[in-house]
Amino acid sequence: MSKAEAAVRESMHERGEATRPQLAAATGLSLVTVGKVVERLCRRGELKKAGEVPSGGGRPVQLYRYNADYARHVLVQMERAGALLHCTVALLDLQGRQTHSRTADFAYLEKESLDGLLSDMLRGRRLSSIMLLTPPDILPPGLEGHLENVYHCKVRRPTLSTLLAEASPEGTATLCLAEARPPSCTIRRNGRLQECGPLHLLPMPAEWEKLDYSERSLVEEMTARLLHIITCTLRPAQIILYTPLLSSRLTERIRYNAATKLRGALPELKFQPLTPQVLSHATHRAICSLLHP
Repeated sequence: MSKAEAAVRESMHERGEATRPQLAAATGLSLVTVGKVVERLCRRGELKKAGEVPSGGGRPVQLYRYNADYARHVLVQMERAGALLHCTVALLDLQGRQTHSRTADFAYLEKESLDGLLSDMLRGRRLSSIMLLTPPDILPPGLEGHLENVYHCKVRRPTLSTLLAEASPEGTATLCLAEARPPSCTIRRNGRLQECGPLHLLPMPAEWEKLDYSERSLVEEMTARLLHIITCTLRPAQIILYTPLLSSRLTERIRYNAATKLRGALPELKFQPLTPQVLSHATHRAICSLLHP
């Protein structure tokens, strides 16, 4: 994608609809360049004509808006519900708005399990991307490759920490602890997000997936050890730690424990609660980033 096309698409994303002169004024591009980009986007079907509007005394000018049926994006979320896997599949338009959704419960997930849900929702529409938000141990081998081959689109499976790190500053390590999930960590280096390896394989007094966050002493020790390892291996400028709701006393104990292990070399540490609202906002931000890179 050229810089001119990216600028026009971003302006259209913000406005929803615009004329060529409006796009030229918003992007700083020449009217000729904007015209070529708009024609290209119309040929692809991404933009469509939406009638004419007055131009202030001259001939009316053409108004363009996003074609909501041009391309669709799918958000797949899965969680364990007892012995079953609860799956929600949402169909999103170009601006990240949900247009349709389906749910299903699976006793066992195979790489073809989502095909029925997706085919029913798409009904022949083109699919541009699929985002999988699932615990890492749920997905069967080969699922991502299968989805890419069948639907001819890119498939993204970010960790929780990557979702939460989308807006993080340079040198920041985003560490995420969630109930019934392994920890994940993502660091921003040279303007890019880099996911860390499987942290749940590190030696700890208990399994993260089975950790009861009401056991304060165990939570303190495991979190402090994890902060120690991340600081020593990644050397971040700061760490943002997302956790289930913890008391201020426990967060200070974690900070003191980790600083003691590091002999005072703990980088700036910020605690953030991992609430459904925070996760929903981070997911929407990641979706927008995927739709309009």
